[in-house]
Amino acid sequence: MKKKIKIVLVQRSGAGSPKENLEEMKVLIKEAAKGCNDLDVVVFPEYCYYAPTSLEESKKVAEEIPGTYTNTIGSLAKKYNINIIPGSFIENARGEKVYNTSLFINREGRVVSRYRKIHLLDALGFKESEYVEPGNEMCVFDTDFGKAGLMVCYDLRFPELARSMVLKGANVIFVPSEFPSGNPLPPRTDHWDILVKSTALYNLTYVVAVNQFGPLNEDHPFGRSSVIDPWGTVIAAASGREEVVYATLDMDYQNHIRKTVATWINRRPDVYEL
Repeated sequence: MKKKIKIVLVQRSGAGSPKENLEEMKVLIKEAAKGCNDLDVVVFPEYCYYAPTSLEESKKVAEEIPGTYTNTIGSLAKKYNINIIPGSFIENARGEKVYNTSLFINREGRVVSRYRKIHLLDALGFKESEYVEPGNEMCVFDTDFGKAGLMVCYDLRFPELARSMVLKGANVIFVPSEFPSGNPLPPRTDHWDILVKSTALYNLTYVVAVNQFGPLNEDHPFGRSSVIDPWGTVIAAASGREEVVYATLDMDYQNHIRKTVATWINRRPDVYEL
């Protein structure tokens, strides 16, 4: 495991067409790579390639792996010698629906891990399952900087997932998101902050949460992308705008916190399931 992990959070909107979004991502990846020496990973939000609202819309832009999206991002990862989590995109499924899929693409441009969103947002006025097929596999994978876990947005509301990933060795949890402002209920900005921080604090693990920002369909994802350390402290955060944010994860500090707080040592799995 690498002791210092350098990451970039790209807070942006996926409101444009797939072609427009991909062109902007190219520019932002170049900016991120040039702005940080020895960069390890660039992370984008959920649905930053395109944000669908229906099955018909999804089918028009759904892609395979490999495909235009993965090939383009892969070539950029290789060109700039960086790992990339390109948010999530619409992947073709065998049945009538599609997958909400996030990837980890390594420095050689290869897809080394794929996560199909497990928990679909059938709540709060949304019905994601009308066009998305849920995944059935947790995503924990090896990288050149250590073992990581990957989940997407609404997954934050299910603490069993993050806990299970850390039990399987994840030292960093990445969370691409399209977390909206709150229609039809009151704003959920506090929920986002609490969920991200509690995921880090409960698991004594760095959490890298990257949210969209800007008008999108009939809502407005509010950003607040952030990196939370294992003590529950925000060590980097985006402003209220589209922005590129740099952060460094200190794994020696994470190990110190885990030993000091000792919840991983004092757990009683003989009493509970996880």
